[in-house]
Amino acid sequence: MPTLRSLLSPIAWKERAIESAWAINPRGTTDPVTRTWPFDPALLKDVTINWPDPSSYRFAPRRMLGDQILAALRQYHRVREMPIDQPYDGVVNFEFWRAGRRFRVILETSDYAELNEKAYADADLHFKMEFALTGYGTRDRLLPGGYVNAGPEIYHYLPRLRQIRDQAAPRYEVHGRFGLSMEKRRRPIELLRAAKGFAFFGGEGKVRYRRFLEEVALSKVCIDLPSMSSVTFRMIDYLAIGCAVVGPPHTNRMIEPFQEGVHVTYCRPDYEDLEEVVVSLLRDEDRRRSLIANTRAFFDAVLHRKQLGSYYLHMCLKHLPS
Repeated sequence: MPTLRSLLSPIAWKERAIESAWAINPRGTTDPVTRTWPFDPALLKDVTINWPDPSSYRFAPRRMLGDQILAALRQYHRVREMPIDQPYDGVVNFEFWRAGRRFRVILETSDYAELNEKAYADADLHFKMEFALTGYGTRDRLLPGGYVNAGPEIYHYLPRLRQIRDQAAPRYEVHGRFGLSMEKRRRPIELLRAAKGFAFFGGEGKVRYRRFLEEVALSKVCIDLPSMSSVTFRMIDYLAIGCAVVGPPHTNRMIEPFQEGVHVTYCRPDYEDLEEVVVSLLRDEDRRRSLIANTRAFFDAVLHRKQLGSYYLHMCLKHLPS
């Protein structure tokens, strides 16, 4: 938790002023030109969506995921908040009414790849974040749930961040900030700090979100390390800005899987070649530029809130009969 002294410091006031300026004048938009999952708006005329009061979520820290999917749906259709029973931790249960018929839709936001079998059994349609690359067998009501950024305010900042990425000279060779202190992150962070082939900036500890994003936009290479989950908010922020990302192989996917060498450069799971992989990427500007373009294109086509809202509605209309 920030202290009163830190909140009142001149640096904090300056950062809040920058945040306000960027939000008021974002200098453009990043909304996708075309939708990856289009649907006929006329089909929504007999659709009603009811969403639970966010205060009723069984696991409060997952609210940042549920709230952003709610906001994504509201890009296209009215969603009413009302009391809806929430019997499972890490799961948002909402209602999709079509032609007077109620369907129970599950959004599983758990950090883990294991499927909540009880929630799936209750669902007419089940969206799962952190969807295992190996799949879940034959389950006709289960779909990948995508993922969201660390904060919705990134959409105010994104035009400027992309401009910085494309036009400003890099300030950092290798960057990675990791808010939680975790044993599984200790060794790769030690390797990064001890590396002889580059200067590493970051480590454990947080800064304000906009500042973190600007640091990312000014970095040649960005490091992605898993937390409790394989895919992290940090990775989605990297994709949104457009980054040359290095990290261990992902075991889960969003809606579409990442492609090695296209969206991310993988090191070994034990990090033995981490420094070697990073140095190789630092020496290859063309490869970094390609990764930057590809990650940004992936975000715009798959994970932008406009695409997520369209995806959820497209799949509900497809799988839940009128």
